[in-house]
Amino acid sequence: MTYCVLSVGFSFLGIFLAEKGPLESPVVGLNLHEISGHVLWGLVVGAVTLSIRYTMLTGLFAILIDSDHLIAFTHLDALSRMSHSIAFGIVAVIILMILFGKKDYLLGASVVAGMLAHLSFDIFAGDDGKFPLFTPFYNHQISFPNADWIYFEIVAVAVIGITTIIARKKESKITA
Repeated sequence: MTYCVLSVGFSFLGIFLAEKGPLESPVVGLNLHEISGHVLWGLVVGAVTLSIRYTMLTGLFAILIDSDHLIAFTHLDALSRMSHSIAFGIVAVIILMILFGKKDYLLGASVVAGMLAHLSFDIFAGDDGKFPLFTPFYNHQISFPNADWIYFEIVAVAVIGITTIIARKKESKITA
């Protein structure tokens, strides 16, 4: 729930940006294919942790990032897909780790990996491989060809895989 509030709150800032415009109804993209695809992409990435908890969290983060579409219900003009940006990922990691575990680096990695898995599926599905990746510093959509989905998924696996290895090594040193 906290992640959803962060996504909507961060996206709400898009109403203040000069590049804003009318938002598409969030109901348009709400279908089983979209929901299951995002969750599946996130679960695949999260499975690298070999932990049900982080696998599930990564799958949830991969779909819940689309909570940013709820801003369209306000009928205000805004910059679309604000939470599909690197800045949102950083803000979400910091806030969630402060609230739920300062030393839980796998939580932070799950946020980043879930976001990357989400972008990967958006590109793969051909829905709209355009994101304001660098907002609020550069507010224009950056386009990715459909074949680039694999790069986002690989980076997501690398982020969570490397973090898992580091976290496990720290755990083994503590127990030793």
